[in-house]
Amino acid sequence: MKSYLALIKLDLKLALRLRTVIFFNYLFPMIFFFTIGTFIGAKGNAEHATTVVTMSVTLGILGNGLFGAGIRALQEREMNILRRYKVTPITPTPLLVASMVTGWTIFMPYILVLLTLSHFWYQMPWPHHIASLVLFISLGLLAFRAIGLVIASVANTMQEGTILVQLLYFPMLFMSGATFPIRGPVFSVISKFIPASYLVKGMQSIMLNGTGFFSAWHDSQELWQAAGALLLTMAVGLTVGGKLFRWEKEEKIKGTAKLWVLAVMLPFAVIGLWQILGK
Repeated sequence: MKSYLALIKLDLKLALRLRTVIFFNYLFPMIFFFTIGTFIGAKGNAEHATTVVTMSVTLGILGNGLFGAGIRALQEREMNILRRYKVTPITPTPLLVASMVTGWTIFMPYILVLLTLSHFWYQMPWPHHIASLVLFISLGLLAFRAIGLVIASVANTMQEGTILVQLLYFPMLFMSGATFPIRGPVFSVISKFIPASYLVKGMQSIMLNGTGFFSAWHDSQELWQAAGALLLTMAVGLTVGGKLFRWEKEEKIKGTAKLWVLAVMLPFAVIGLWQILGK
């Protein structure tokens, strides 16, 4: 336990020194929050305000997970920072857990600030199930950080990692309903396989429909499905990330290992197929 706490403390110090961490976790989503909120007239309109909050949170989670966890882990390996840990009597697991806890600790204050600003600036009502909202956002954050860590594990170079991150980031940003409404049967089907779609739908269900984890089953069924997929993704991501973890940039893995990124997408593929075939 001492090793975990020590690594978490050290990881927090290192993360807070990086300007990119502050930008992607706070400044970029907050700029988006005020710009889009003003553009669509969110003030006094609960539905529009909820849309802005959902967009801002999704942007923050994608940035925190794919860039904050994935790209940062690659940078530390490229700069031989991870090599220093190799001589200590620890396994990759404490490092991965420390990364997850650091990301959550840095990001969650932003959620509280965002909800407070939304209430007093846009007059958005406080969510009826704020505990369910915080829990669901936490699951989403940890799941996407796990995806980021898998990307860092399978990429041999910073260039490869950046390409993999972009291949995931932009489709999830534009085809999940986070930034633009999903219209048309084709895009509706595609969105069912996008992990960020379930993050968006879950938050909207809690904030707009008043759904909570302990609401009636017919109301909360989709929320539980999304939460289960996020939880499973986190577990798979940590497992795969631990098995493929490399301490030094000289250690290379085969190109086929990149297919492990698909493993963390499997829960969403299953849910997407189930929704399509169930209709």
